[in-house]
Amino acid sequence: MLAVRLSRTGAALGVLSAACFVSVTSEYLPVALLPQLASSFDVSGSAIGLLVTGYAVVVAVTVVPLVAMTAHWDRRTTALVTVAAIMVSNLVLVAAPGYGVAVVARIVSAVGHGVFWSVVAPVAARLLGQERGGRATAVVFAGNSLAFLIGIPLSSWLGATIGWRPTVLAVAGTAAICAVAIRLTIGPLPSEQASSRRGPSEIRRVVTDRSLAPVNLVTLILVTGHFAAFTYITVIVADYVHFTGPATSSLLLAHGAAGLLGLVLFGRQVDSRPQGTALVVTGGLAACMLALLVLGPNSASVAGVAVVLWAVPAAGVAVVLQAAVLRTAARQQDLASAVYIVAFQVGIALGAGIGGVCLDRDALPVAVAIAAACGLAAVVVVRRSGAFRAPRPTSKRASPVPPG
Repeated sequence: MLAVRLSRTGAALGVLSAACFVSVTSEYLPVALLPQLASSFDVSGSAIGLLVTGYAVVVAVTVVPLVAMTAHWDRRTTALVTVAAIMVSNLVLVAAPGYGVAVVARIVSAVGHGVFWSVVAPVAARLLGQERGGRATAVVFAGNSLAFLIGIPLSSWLGATIGWRPTVLAVAGTAAICAVAIRLTIGPLPSEQASSRRGPSEIRRVVTDRSLAPVNLVTLILVTGHFAAFTYITVIVADYVHFTGPATSSLLLAHGAAGLLGLVLFGRQVDSRPQGTALVVTGGLAACMLALLVLGPNSASVAGVAVVLWAVPAAGVAVVLQAAVLRTAARQQDLASAVYIVAFQVGIALGAGIGGVCLDRDALPVAVAIAAACGLAAVVVVRRSGAFRAPRPTSKRASPVPPG
């Protein structure tokens, strides 16, 4: 009986990981299909880029109030509805006659995106047991890494081969399958705050919670630095490693594979050694950037190794940060996760903007230096903050919630 329960829990976590995969793949579809979308809608590439940056803005603005509004929903229902929003969004995009409808389609998905990412880690932790929340997060977040390793490159290839509309339709179909699988593999998970809605005072309390402030600060610092460089990784590869064309794809494939390895390693350690894992992630990111900055200009091979190894700590960023949120916010995990997502999205926007300014001024090494500095700053906050330390052992252990 226990084996059956564990296998069903594993299946449920696998489905959530697949939902993460389709969510990230859908989020970055405009990047993968940029030439085809720009040609079809007769707009510039920068206009298609706005479908990604605007998406992040919508998520950041809507996530906290929407998570508060849906606080009383069953968590399975929340996950199912938000994944269904991805399906609907992409169906609208498939039928879009012009750029305006494409913008509406992206807004539909963005509205559900933040809510999905606010509940997916808490749901995974409830399925596996709160004492293994970090490992549960790593399992479901494997879908993120697979999206960058497989989903986005595959979408780009399909867009060039069969056209962008069939490609987007395939993503919509995958989202529909994930929604059905969520309904079949995950049992009802009543909200832990089902008795009342959360008003402005409750939102304000979580937003101003001092125990969560270090986690959100590290998120903002680390994500800003990472995306200042990562947004323009293909340019970094060309300038430092001197790879272009297919060689760049090969290096990025190795980068993605290293990210999966990092996810496995950090997922195994984040619950038992949370602060040590967070220090390795933040320090490792800084070390890779420093190696790229100091040694990379004189050695293409060192630069190539640094780019590949960069993915190892980068893969652990979301795992250690989300695990810290789950550990620190014992009662308001989804709302605390929503605030963390705002910090993450703001970091993405800031980092991409800073990196873009550096690129326009032909000063990409400055972006790499900023990434290194942000990694070192994050090390200091992690080292001093109790939010990244293991909780004191208690006699009461959380029990896994079996899927239905």
